Amino acid sequence: MKRLGCFMLILSILLSLSACGKSPDTEEKVPVVYRFGGNDITYAEYYIYAKTVEENYQKAYGSGVWELELEGDDGKDTVRDITIKDIVSDINRVKVLASHSEALGITLSDNDISEADDTATAFYNGLTEQDIADTGIDISIVKDVIKENMLAEKVYSQMLSEYDFEISDEEARMTTFYDMVFECYNITKDGSVEEYTQEKKAEQLERANEALSSLAQDADVTYDKIVDKYSLEYSSSYTMSKTELIEEYGQSVANKILELSDGEVSVVIETQYGYHIFKMIKANDQELTKKNKNDIISAKQKEYFNGVYEEWLKGYDSHFNYDSDVDMKLAGRFPFEQGESEE
Repeated sequence: MKRLGCFMLILSILLSLSACGKSPDTEEKVPVVYRFGGNDITYAEYYIYAKTVEENYQKAYGSGVWELELEGDDGKDTVRDITIKDIVSDINRVKVLASHSEALGITLSDNDISEADDTATAFYNGLTEQDIADTGIDISIVKDVIKENMLAEKVYSQMLSEYDFEISDEEARMTTFYDMVFECYNITKDGSVEEYTQEKKAEQLERANEALSSLAQDADVTYDKIVDKYSLEYSSSYTMSKTELIEEYGQSVANKILELSDGEVSVVIETQYGYHIFKMIKANDQELTKKNKNDIISAKQKEYFNGVYEEWLKGYDSHFNYDSDVDMKLAGRFPFEQGESEE
């Protein structure tokens, strides 16, 4: 299951379904879930972030999702506990990013403000009287935090636009090929690797050369026939990036594979695994290359954003601690359809 931690996901959800925030008119009436950067995060604000997430998760996975256990860095946690922590993290990200909008000269246009007002009205009109009574939400709170999310999104977009994430087609290139392996090792019963004797390695080399000759002389000899004839247990087709090829086979062998054209067969090549015959299927799968390029750019964007954000977070609130600062009696009411938690 995809974790909530993606910042842009929460922004898009909030801007489509709205959000809420602190308002001076309701500050005394609305309980505080935690303090962050010297400001109160009210239950009203937390509720709308969490309610939005609750609805989307339950649409995707059903109401039974919350008690499922997932393995994390600190052991097993329920989806419910993980999500509560992620909601707090996403609220904090919005606040940290929005706090830099003025320094970056970022403001909301009249169209942005109009959109925020319309979204706030639609969201607020969808609340029940009980929702409003339980949370202390009013229309001004909804408007404030929609605008805060808009500012945060603009800051995020400007951060990424100022950094060069250009990736060449060659760097992103995805290659699909057959690897016919005449292995030179055994896996013993205890799982250890036992290398072949020199005599048996020579036999495997002879068989590989024989298979290569068959491929070259007879057009009817296929990959599958070679695999079956020589009982090639570890042979398969693969799709890899240049980086993955180098990691798997080493630079020298990777270069030889990448030099092959579609349909071309290599000579017999020795690696740490044994003797290989490579046949190129697609030297450059353009569709997969495009996807890989986007994946690489996304990873670089995430790495860059996390580095900048960590520095900004230290400046905004270096002492915030989830375990000690969050009122779990309030936060633990999530998910709301199950009623208040007994925590």
